[in-house]
Amino acid sequence: MAITSTVLERAGIDLPVETFEQMVIEAAGQMLWATAPIDARRALPLGEGEALARGGLDPSPYRGGIDDPLVRTAAEYAAMVASSMSVVEAAELLGVKDSRVRQRLGERTLYGIKMRAGWRLPRFQFCADGRVPGLDRVLPHLDPELHPVEVLAWLTAANPDLTIDPDDKPVAPLDWLRSGRSPVVVAELAAEA
Repeated sequence: MAITSTVLERAGIDLPVETFEQMVIEAAGQMLWATAPIDARRALPLGEGEALARGGLDPSPYRGGIDDPLVRTAAEYAAMVASSMSVVEAAELLGVKDSRVRQRLGERTLYGIKMRAGWRLPRFQFCADGRVPGLDRVLPHLDPELHPVEVLAWLTAANPDLTIDPDDKPVAPLDWLRSGRSPVVVAELAAEA
């Protein structure tokens, strides 16, 4: 399927096709370049690759398909970046100046991904009328080394320590915060994530 402005509009992405494609390429490159498979046929001393092949091992590099976890993570990351907001867009939504958004990124009370073209702010932290309540008190407790896909997964996965219903059904940290519950418990859990 070709990426067109119609496809992007249906997905709620308000970017030119070329910008979207560039962001996807950059995001995928950030994910995949460091973990690119090594071609053992070239990396091993002469004869060792052949010995592996004689022993039944295939020394050619692994090529992940659509079910490969790395490929799925790269796609998820690319989608997160491509659908994220710019500093200007986040400032407009929050009713603040761009400089305040950058300040909050530095304080880690807003979550951002630094790209070549500037900061991108994933949409999971926003709702129609601004930010998810209390998330600004949780984000500073998350390990800054967590990958953005890990952050999203942690925030959206049901947590057994967070229950709202009388039947004790666990909810995700974002759902907990959106329901108006105290961010203190989520912040404590974030420190352990």
